[in-house]
Amino acid sequence: MKLKSLAILIAAAVSMGCGALFFLLIPSLADKLPVPCSTQVLDRQGRLLHLFTTSKGSYWRLPAQLERIDHEFIRLLLACEDRRFWSHHGVDPLALGRALVQLLGQGKIVSGASTITMQTARLLQPHPRTVVGKLVEMAQALRLEWYLSKQEILETYLTLAPYGGNIEGIEAACRFYFQKGPAQLTPSEAALLISLPQSPERRRPDRHTAQAVLARNRVLARLVENGLLSAEQAALARLQPVPNKRYSRPFLAPHLSRQLHAADPEQKLIITSLDRPLQEKLEAIATQAQQRLREEGKRTLALLAVDNRSRQVVAHVGSGDYRISSLDLTKARRSPGSALKPFIYGLAFEQGILHPETLILDRPERFGSYGPDNFDRTHHGWVSVREALQRSLNLPAVQVLERVGPQQLLTRFAYVGIFMGRNPEEQGLSLALGGTAVNLRDLLTLYAALADRGQCRPISFQPSSSPSSANKLLSSAAAWQVDDILRAMPLTAGSTAVSRSGIRYKTGTSYGFRDAWALGYTRQHTVGVWVGRPDGGYGKRTTGAELAVPVLLQAFAALPAPAGESTEGPPAGVRRLSHSQLPPHLQYFTRSAEPGQQAKPRIYFPVDSSSLDLGSNPVLVLKAYGGTPPFHWLINGQPLGREQQNAIASCAPPGPGLHEIVLVDSRGQRDRVSVWVEQGN
Repeated sequence: MKLKSLAILIAAAVSMGCGALFFLLIPSLADKLPVPCSTQVLDRQGRLLHLFTTSKGSYWRLPAQLERIDHEFIRLLLACEDRRFWSHHGVDPLALGRALVQLLGQGKIVSGASTITMQTARLLQPHPRTVVGKLVEMAQALRLEWYLSKQEILETYLTLAPYGGNIEGIEAACRFYFQKGPAQLTPSEAALLISLPQSPERRRPDRHTAQAVLARNRVLARLVENGLLSAEQAALARLQPVPNKRYSRPFLAPHLSRQLHAADPEQKLIITSLDRPLQEKLEAIATQAQQRLREEGKRTLALLAVDNRSRQVVAHVGSGDYRISSLDLTKARRSPGSALKPFIYGLAFEQGILHPETLILDRPERFGSYGPDNFDRTHHGWVSVREALQRSLNLPAVQVLERVGPQQLLTRFAYVGIFMGRNPEEQGLSLALGGTAVNLRDLLTLYAALADRGQCRPISFQPSSSPSSANKLLSSAAAWQVDDILRAMPLTAGSTAVSRSGIRYKTGTSYGFRDAWALGYTRQHTVGVWVGRPDGGYGKRTTGAELAVPVLLQAFAALPAPAGESTEGPPAGVRRLSHSQLPPHLQYFTRSAEPGQQAKPRIYFPVDSSSLDLGSNPVLVLKAYGGTPPFHWLINGQPLGREQQNAIASCAPPGPGLHEIVLVDSRGQRDRVSVWVEQGN
């Protein structure tokens, strides 16, 4: 008893001496706080998406917060490491006395006397394990108790405690060893985490599993001895395996995470608008698609999904495989192909020069030096605007853009914050077929506006307390008319779910098959898919419908089920009309800029003053453009059968010789050609 009392007195004297050193000699540890931690990228619910190492030392270190740590683990930890933590002032005289008695009695160190506060001081500023070093450690512990609360000290310890390799802190240890947070720990896991900081390299479970098991079991035995666990609990815990590997770090949304981290490197907690479960699903879809694309060359894909109400991005896939392309291809400016056609027609609806049931002539035509053609090089004569957009016909779209004006369209895009191409003033009618540059983010912004009756707002990648203000892309009436056309898009192979789920979509394929697009929306979400090569090279003969639409439909299947097809009717003043119910100036479209003025009919085959040899089985084909149907053909003054709705007809020639062919439209406008017909044998 005398020896024990003497030891306690010595320990008390040492503590008082440390107190004097605290005020006189020992430097503050304030410059070591707060502890630098790894940068975490979280989804909108606070779930971990991505992790960056600390800026110094490349450690995985996450801040510990007591309210997020299993309270039973805290109780067991303090029972093993510092049972009087809540009552001492950084140095525990009783523990010092006990350690000194054991040292004097047995001639060796049996138990330590370091408190959690002293261990925290050593972690903040490592020093040699000497008598002087221990005295400095005790003085720094007293200083920490002066500046920090008990909770802050314990959190600092649990942030810095080493767990093997470059893992520091309980949060990182739980994520890399158990693939979960520290909120709920089993007795086996708790015992392992208590034992690791004492010898983190020798007991690393991923490298020295046997030593880790022995250390864990010793802690379990000590907890049973102290009455903190029952024998049955300890026996069950010993049966649990110790993890023999480290899980890989969270690596979701790597492109977006790196972009946000680069924008603010000092920010340690980055909150995104993403939804982790949805991000995981869409990355899995992209990975599967990438496997198919890998067989076809160097192509990859990018994918975005946005919540239409908030305009916040809920899933972001910058490429199908980060190893193939670390570039964020949602930002790559590429030709949109036909993806801008809905907005060309929408602007024409708004200007009152078109209606979905207006008939427009799909035929070969030149626009100055520009001579576009349909994708499949076939022509369909008079078609409704509805059909022209649903079939993505090129020639009608270019005609409408000529009337609307390319600069008018670009100005409207610029008004809502979308800028296309490097020199907008040099862009012309090829804009209708993809003759510009735009990225997936901007296209998604435009299509989200269609889902919101023409109201355009920028998309965002981080939560905002207040939504951004909206600008008008299209009038509500024009946006509804475009939506009504896309609602009834013809189904492609394997896409029978489109009409049932209320998905509106449009595809695009750029020149040389470089880019394949699919943009779609429901009332709740808008999704965009791009497929192409990161270097912008030529692709194989595949289209947006073949490559991008299947990915688009898979993405929509992964999204929360829509509330149902909207039954909202057209805006005020908009009625569904058939072609015959339209006013005369809207029944047929003309390239003329004067409302109601129809271009005169022109016969372009046969050519005037030409000679034709029709061969042994003669059929005379007659072709024209312009005018207002119905049409009447006359050969040598004789009507050719009944009136024609189409300015293309065929007949048997009246015989060899010179013939006059006349075309008359419903307005009495006419054109005539003379042709010499030679009858073959």
